[in-house]
Amino acid sequence: MIAPFALSMLWAQTQAGFQYREYENDKISSSEFAARRKAFMATLPKGSVAVLVTNPLHQRTNDTDYRFRPNSYFWYLTGCEEQDSALILAPDGITVDGREVNEVLFVQDKKPAQETWTGILMGPAVAKDVLKVQAVVSNTKFASILGSLRPSSTSLIERPGGLEGTVRTMVNAYDDWSRSVKQDPQPTRTLGVMRSIKSPAELALEWKSIMATVEAHKQALMSCEPGMREYEIASLVEYVFAKNGCESVAYGSIVGSGVNSCVLHYEENRKTINKGDFLCMDVGGEYHGYASDVTRSYPANGKYSSEQATIYKIVQEAQEAGVKACRAGAPFNSADQVARKIVADGLIRLGIIKTAREMSQYFMHGTSHYVGIDVHDTGDYGPLKANQIITVEPGIYIKEGSPCDKKWWNIGVRIEDTVLITDSDAINMSGSLLPRSMPEIEKLMAMPGLGNRADGKVGK
Repeated sequence: MIAPFALSMLWAQTQAGFQYREYENDKISSSEFAARRKAFMATLPKGSVAVLVTNPLHQRTNDTDYRFRPNSYFWYLTGCEEQDSALILAPDGITVDGREVNEVLFVQDKKPAQETWTGILMGPAVAKDVLKVQAVVSNTKFASILGSLRPSSTSLIERPGGLEGTVRTMVNAYDDWSRSVKQDPQPTRTLGVMRSIKSPAELALEWKSIMATVEAHKQALMSCEPGMREYEIASLVEYVFAKNGCESVAYGSIVGSGVNSCVLHYEENRKTINKGDFLCMDVGGEYHGYASDVTRSYPANGKYSSEQATIYKIVQEAQEAGVKACRAGAPFNSADQVARKIVADGLIRLGIIKTAREMSQYFMHGTSHYVGIDVHDTGDYGPLKANQIITVEPGIYIKEGSPCDKKWWNIGVRIEDTVLITDSDAINMSGSLLPRSMPEIEKLMAMPGLGNRADGKVGK
């Protein structure tokens, strides 16, 4: 990491003409963001104001920070990826610099001395040109412009977490200002439902996220072998994400082997993978802000044992039936209902449980959630609608010490795919590309993968 130079040298460098640049050409257009803002404002009550504040930059340790990620609601309406930004929407109008507008975006001012170290900021002028918001001003004007408004109701669309720095200042200014204004939670719910319906541009990004995730799963299946550490598989997966353009993981990669296959959100990934271990691998990439969520479960040695195969078959049957139950107009929990019956019947048949009530000991989570800008995305959990994306992810987790035959212990199986709802049959976006059947998985695991390189050669 480079130590700071004299400030005078910084100024000399920045005067060379650093400019904001966009390196991608497949992001959502500014016109789509503008249409979203217009549609959302049309739902706001007369006399109301909606305020969105993005996330702060979070410190990791000492003088290093975590990679910045915008607040999802804010990002959905603006496309702005800079920290310390905010948006005010007012259907009845806001006066900004003598001009009447309905939307005003607040961004950081240009900081030439700082930009040499941390990257180029848009500044208000470039942000207005790039993002096409009616008015863009310095974030130092947030409190004064907000304070000039006297609405009948207001909404802060999702309070950012871990408030610090400029974001804390803006949220505090909102809190002070809004004490005498009626708080209306409905705009947040309305925007959440809007987010659940994906546009063609959003679906294109979802497909890219899913393609990267599918390739990562394939390489992990091909590479896994006893003696590896869980982190070797996790790092391979995340390399494939990055290789295919993902800026980040959609969530912490879960590579749980043996006893860890029964821990739903296991992220330590430090255990050695042993010959008899079963793995539950839940990983997903994030491409231009859009997440995927896919899980596959498989034996470390590439061959399912009789017990592993028996549990796997129940989960696979439940998942396939769950996907078939997903279509526009069906209740959100349709997949969950059919999956739970199949899992309960299967566990009763094996003698692992006696009644369906006991199933929650081995299948303790929901079968579906929305996917989008967040991996657990927003929505109303009402009847399914075309162009929503959800997961279908039944599972069975028989941890050590469970009240059943020991032969079932430490088998944790989840099969999860990212599914697009349509007016007819659902499209299993990841399942159409990534094997789920045991013969197909065993065949893939017999092939060499990127993680098996030794002395420059690929091979198991």
